[in-house]
Amino acid sequence: MNKTPTDYLKELNETQLDTEFPHLNRMPSRNPFDALSSIFGFMANRIEYQNVKIGKLMAEDYNAKVNLFYTPPVLTTNSLIFNKEKMESWWQAGFEFAKDKFKEKAPFEGKGAG
Repeated sequence: MNKTPTDYLKELNETQLDTEFPHLNRMPSRNPFDALSSIFGFMANRIEYQNVKIGKLMAEDYNAKVNLFYTPPVLTTNSLIFNKEKMESWWQAGFEFAKDKFKEKAPFEGKGAG
């Protein structure tokens, strides 16, 4: 019998490049292009949120666990700008944040009856 990836996958770590709760207010649109861009951004955020929920539900069906890690601060409001030093510092800050979050959760896992 051939095994599928779901036969092996029991836990998945996912890093969201966004904060867990929105910290930025939407600014009023100044022109039609700005309004269109704002609408697309809103729709993309909703789709992302729904995809995370769907992924969690699917993991539940396969008896797998999904660990979500979010970035602590808002990284940038313009993802088209690339700055290597900033990105390296963001990566390190995110890594430390996720490591601390995982340490907070770890003592409670695996304990119980048995």
